[in-house]
Amino acid sequence: MKRRSLLPIVLTLLLVNCSSAWSQTATQRPTEPVVTGKLLISVDKLRPGDEFNLALKLAVREGYHIGAADQTTLYPAKLTIDAPDSIILDQPVYPKPKRFKGADGTEDPGYEGTFIVRVRGRVKESARQGNITFVASFDSQGCKGNQCSVPETLTSKLTIPIAPRGTPVAKINSETFGPSVSSSQGASKDDDFADRLARYGFFIRLLMLFVFGLLLAFTPCVYPMIPVTIGYFSAQYERRTKRVLLLAAAYVLGLALTYSILGALAATTGRAFGEWMQSPIVPFGIALVLVALAMSMFGLYEIRPPGFIANRSSARSGIAGALIMGLVFGFVAAPCVGPAVLGLLVYVAKIGSPLMGFLLFFAMALGMGTPLFFLAATSAKLPIAGMWMLAVKKLAGFLLIGAAAYFVRPAAPDAIRPYLIPAVIAAAGIYFCCFEKSIKSHRTMAQAGKLFGLVSLMVAIAMAKPHSSKPAIKWQPYSEEAVAKAAANRVPVIIDFTAEWCPAC
Repeated sequence: MKRRSLLPIVLTLLLVNCSSAWSQTATQRPTEPVVTGKLLISVDKLRPGDEFNLALKLAVREGYHIGAADQTTLYPAKLTIDAPDSIILDQPVYPKPKRFKGADGTEDPGYEGTFIVRVRGRVKESARQGNITFVASFDSQGCKGNQCSVPETLTSKLTIPIAPRGTPVAKINSETFGPSVSSSQGASKDDDFADRLARYGFFIRLLMLFVFGLLLAFTPCVYPMIPVTIGYFSAQYERRTKRVLLLAAAYVLGLALTYSILGALAATTGRAFGEWMQSPIVPFGIALVLVALAMSMFGLYEIRPPGFIANRSSARSGIAGALIMGLVFGFVAAPCVGPAVLGLLVYVAKIGSPLMGFLLFFAMALGMGTPLFFLAATSAKLPIAGMWMLAVKKLAGFLLIGAAAYFVRPAAPDAIRPYLIPAVIAAAGIYFCCFEKSIKSHRTMAQAGKLFGLVSLMVAIAMAKPHSSKPAIKWQPYSEEAVAKAAANRVPVIIDFTAEWCPAC
């Protein structure tokens, strides 16, 4: 009897334990998912070479929170997106988490309410037309107070077409991405330029960039090279049309190579030409090359191209020198051209093709070099002959030294900075007035040399003389408070800014 009477008691205890376990399991496994959400995209269609934005819009069930995407949490949230091979996706960007107190009293990072995880993507140039599907999987573990449920995975799919280049693209889901977010994040003007460029075919893009380069040829940074170009090529004393065109072509080729190579580097490193010019090393390097070219003008040595080039083109030192001049000119125009081609850098970085980037920058550089090509060709064909041509060649040497002083000037000490260019002008005047023998044999040229020397000395003294005139406008240091005060009083404000490292700025 005693043994039989224990059986109902044991069965009763088992039922109570099972009921408690079932109750606890029901708490850990909510009937509804803790996290719900949907995958969204910033545009209604994609094109080869486009950038876009994805966003997984999530909502955590009321009263719950989930672990953040942080390795310090017990179960960190994680987003993975499966996409075709024609799509390149960056790492997800999670929002800033909040702090929640755990069962052991420590605070763990987590999310609650609604939040968005963003992902930036790019379409490869080789992408084919047709529909593609993104599959987003979001792993998380929901917690309510000190009690956490089992981990769960949210899955959301998104299908979007890849359209041909040139197809208009509309922005969608502006409530998530904002009206100012275009197909790529960053500076809107640069991205708009890259977006417009992507709409056209390859040859149309090359033509557009050629015209763009023509416009860049008239920026202020190009102006210092105009007299240098005239002086250098007029000193070549070439009469053969074929030879003249070859020299001018080598000059433009050097410019195009500079921008093609530096354009690819800038796209890779994410830095513009103007940023590189902030380093004092670059202007000093340019100055050294210009001085080296000037020494060849003075006859200290000749710059010869490789033998296989010289043998085929019957070239002398002019071709190598013209090529180097073009290479240097690419750096000279960098401060003005760098910001202007930032949109092109965005596009080159987007397509991810070094060859395409090289060709696009090559087309732009050819456009910028076209006016210089005609300038160099006409300078080399100037109707000048005789022994005094040696004086013209040395004048080109002084122009090169003056250009070197121009680029070294911003980085020079304040004590000598105002006197660098006047010193070069004065040295040129004294040389042609007293030492140049090639012009002394001709009476008229000898008198012209003395006049040139006198004018040069006067110009040098005028430039070196300190100017004590006060500016017409009284400037004050910039401050946000002053601008805000002027705006409140409806007073116009002029903000003047410059860069000491940039001679043209």
